[in-house]
Parts: sequence; C-alpha cells; structure tokens
Amino acid sequence: MSLREELLDEIIAGNIGNNGIVSRQEFINHFQNHPETYTGVFLSNSEMETGQHSPTYAKFTQRVDIGTYQIHPDAINQRRNE
Repeated sequence: MSLREELLDEIIAGNIGNNGIVSRQEFINHFQNHPETYTGVFLSNSEMETGQHSPTYAKFTQRVDIGTYQIHPDAINQRRNE
C-alpha cells in the first residue's frame, strides 16, 4: 500500500486530519514508520499547484497555510470507492 493510500485511509477513518486538512507535523508524527525525509516533503510534493518538482507524486493536496494542506475531496471519494 502506498503512503498516499495509507493517508487517505487514515483520513476516511478519522485518525488524522480535520475535515481533510492535515498539517505537515501531524502527518510526520502519524506516519513514524516512514522516514521523516520522505514524510517531511510528501504533502508539498503532492501539491496540485506547485508540486511540479516531483513528477512521480500524485497531485492531490492544496496548501491552505504554511505547513497545512487540504486533501482534495475527489481523492478521498475515489479512495472510498476503491
């Protein structure tokens, strides 16, 4: 399972985030089983508008403040349907 899938599953279960909004630090703390060098950049690299430097990342976040990201509702709904 990818980290994207893990994140979406945790959001759907209500274990992380608040209405699909996740802070970078909350994300790092929640996914301690992954290296912080990876979790520390995951949300920003997944950003739909500015995450262009990592073409392999699926773009499904929107920055709402410094270090805070909204997970796009379509990504959440798609994962619910899988």
